Amino acid sequence: MSPKNSKRKLKNTKPNQPKTNFIIIGLAFALFIIGIHQSMTVGFEYSYWIFMLSISLLLLHRYLRQKNKTEDSSK
Repeated sequence: MSPKNSKRKLKNTKPNQPKTNFIIIGLAFALFIIGIHQSMTVGFEYSYWIFMLSISLLLLHRYLRQKNKTEDSSK
């Protein structure tokens, strides 16, 4: 093997952040809309868990964004 082949460039192991953020925000928005629909049809007490999933995805998005900012600023 030549030295060129043995030295591979290390790829960035960080996940593609914009795609992940877009998916999380999209799921949070979709769950919120589903929660509104379910609360109008069957009642809020049966759709409460859908709203909680939506809020938890928003909190996850905020956490990942803050984590990404602190990693970028420390470099």
